[in-house]
Amino acid sequence: MILSTIIRNTLGTVGFPFTLWNLAIERKNKVKPPGQIIKTKSSEVHAIVTGEGPITVILEAGFSSISIDWCYVQPEISKVARVVSYDRGSYGWSRTKRRTMTSLDSVEEIKDILDHLKIQPPYILVGHSFGGLSMRLFASMYPNEVAGLVLEDAAHENQYMLSKENINRIKKFRRLVTFGYITSLVGIPRMLKQKIGRKFLAKEYDESLEYIGYTLGAYKSVYREYLDAEESAKQLLNAKPLRSDLPVIVISAKKQPEAWRQDQQLVINLTNNTEQIEADTGHSVHLENPEIVINSILKLIKINS
Repeated sequence: MILSTIIRNTLGTVGFPFTLWNLAIERKNKVKPPGQIIKTKSSEVHAIVTGEGPITVILEAGFSSISIDWCYVQPEISKVARVVSYDRGSYGWSRTKRRTMTSLDSVEEIKDILDHLKIQPPYILVGHSFGGLSMRLFASMYPNEVAGLVLEDAAHENQYMLSKENINRIKKFRRLVTFGYITSLVGIPRMLKQKIGRKFLAKEYDESLEYIGYTLGAYKSVYREYLDAEESAKQLLNAKPLRSDLPVIVISAKKQPEAWRQDQQLVINLTNNTEQIEADTGHSVHLENPEIVINSILKLIKINS
């Protein structure tokens, strides 16, 4: 990362007029965060905290996505429980001084948020895609605090290991995120309209997506998170097994490549109390058919009420 940062900063200096233009557009497009900024030991974390109740639901977005990704799910769950969503690293409105962005970093950040807000367990954890790794790690590290786990088309650690099957895909994507990071200061991704995260959500978030999709923090985070993805996978491999009686709901999207669907079969064996729901959707079930995710969370809340 040091070499990439040197190249990025050099390019930013050489192309100084473009750097000024890019930073000016970023300031011009800035949107106030919909939640609150929480100062932790290492970061200023943007979190959206809604609802109330004895059970707290923690929502972890997928790779390159943020708190507002849950705009269809969080309001519904907030009717019956407290809900926390947040922005990892320097995605969205968060800013971090952390040097790494592994699943363990995410777990530590969540714990800092909960401690700051004085939110006690039990917790129900919900993780989409890459976010499923940190939710599983949280459940492994704090088994007595977790009352349930929803894994929404969650990635298996195999996806990020440099195996013979994965090496070409991983190296290709690493080149892509490295290019985005190196050229982000002079605004080349903005010129090419290659934003980070979602292109579309509910209409009310159009201005937010236009802002957060092009911040320097977003390109740095997507680069850092993917470079650290293998380390995140190793953290899961070395983690203690989940509590055998932990209620787990695995939501698997049908419209996925065969290799991904095969990995879903590994996720459904995490505990003796795991059930699988197959969704006739693509990868983002919470956006394509949010009722499936909402009902799964409500089921776990009811079990623990």
